[in-house]
Amino acid sequence: MKTKNFEMFTPEGNYMVGRIVEAGLLLKQTDPVEQVWAFVNRELSKLACADEFGEATDTAVREAVHDAVVCSWASTLNS
Repeated sequence: MKTKNFEMFTPEGNYMVGRIVEAGLLLKQTDPVEQVWAFVNRELSKLACADEFGEATDTAVREAVHDAVVCSWASTLNS
């Protein structure tokens, strides 16, 4: 399986962030975007506590996740 690039430093980091994105995409089916974004940010902060994934809260990572979760939601509203 090819892992999407979320601007993490390693493939393992991208995989872990991808799991958070998947959870956010599922959550957005029932919850408002503000709650979904808050959930995703909390999960990224928890992931960043691990030494090998400290960049999980970097701006580039958060922007990539925002595009994947929030912007995908906005595009489904416009369809």
